[in-house]
Amino acid sequence: ESSRSRSQRPTLARQTLAGVLLDGKRYEEAARKLQEGLSLDPSQASMAMILARLQVEKGELQAAVDTLQRTLPYDTDRADYCAFLAALLQRQARHKDAIAQYIVALRKMPQNAVWWMGLGISLQAENRTAEAQEAFGKAKASNTLSPELQAFVEQKITQIQH
Repeated sequence: ESSRSRSQRPTLARQTLAGVLLDGKRYEEAARKLQEGLSLDPSQASMAMILARLQVEKGELQAAVDTLQRTLPYDTDRADYCAFLAALLQRQARHKDAIAQYIVALRKMPQNAVWWMGLGISLQAENRTAEAQEAFGKAKASNTLSPELQAFVEQKITQIQH
């Protein structure tokens, strides 16, 4: 047995325990276990995403951003991770940072219409209207958005054109 698989066991056990606690709606305990796990091994992106979601649900937006940013250097390969961070940064009106994360996510999954929409929102907030219109256009062209989001994107495109 390799030392790498042995060293991953406590992390896996902690993540499993956090899952059991979450299933039992014991959110505070789960958050503590996830924080412990991340302090021992900050490269655990799955743990960071679960913890950040718990923090967002508690209204702790900055804590969620901090959690994701600490783990980001270890997990730039996950598009969903970058897009989640982008959405949280956008909620903080940190549009330049959100744009950077959406671009990373979209390079990996260019077919994600919701991320194109998010990119468009942040580009528009930064007065980069031509780029925003292009991002909204890509979101619309995908034909994968819900009717509500499709209408929102069409409204944004019309707004930019006038």
